[in-house]
Amino acid sequence: MRTKIEAVLTPIWLLALSILVTIYLAWGFYYFDIDWMHLLNYVILGKTELWHNFNILMQYLTFPWVGHLSMPDFTSSESGLKHFHDVKWLFHLVQGLVILLVYPAVTSLWRNVKKGSFGLYVKLYMSLAFLPVLIGVVGLFLGFDEFFTLFHEALFPGDSSWLFNPILDPIINVLPEEYFLQCFVIFFIIYEGIMVSLTWLARKQLKMYLKNDFSNRFWNRADATDRI
Repeated sequence: MRTKIEAVLTPIWLLALSILVTIYLAWGFYYFDIDWMHLLNYVILGKTELWHNFNILMQYLTFPWVGHLSMPDFTSSESGLKHFHDVKWLFHLVQGLVILLVYPAVTSLWRNVKKGSFGLYVKLYMSLAFLPVLIGVVGLFLGFDEFFTLFHEALFPGDSSWLFNPILDPIINVLPEEYFLQCFVIFFIIYEGIMVSLTWLARKQLKMYLKNDFSNRFWNRADATDRI
């Protein structure tokens, strides 16, 4: 029973960890995106001011003790603030999962690798590595705009507050589609890197187990023949 629970909790922790790392990397990359994506063309602000406003937004979304969002150079509608509040709690959910599951997930991984039994999970991690690839292929066929819409409809069913009006919520002008595409790419690289590495490790341990099992059976048979 414990093994089955750990087999479920560990991938959840790895997923949450991948998302959390993506959030903080995307936060840092935004400073460079201001130039790469020519975001200053959409606002009457300098790079320092835009970066300052974005930091205020990200601090609100990621710091539990920040309970109010007020960007000095961007107004926000009630609908826009509601969406940011929803995103904030999703971020906190991810943070909570990373903290709460770190001990059982890491100890489970370490114990199985140390015992040489991690090979039993090769199919699990292979499937988990393949799933985002499949989703990515579907996204390519749909186009990122349609995929992004479906993504939000899945996360926020029956809620249209994520559809920002650029006049009422001008912050959306400096959060272009390309930025969110970059976030998905960062997540894909991190998540796939983890899952492919664990799949490789599991396959390696499985091969060693099968090799040792074959060797043991061979020598056991040889010993039995010698006795006869």
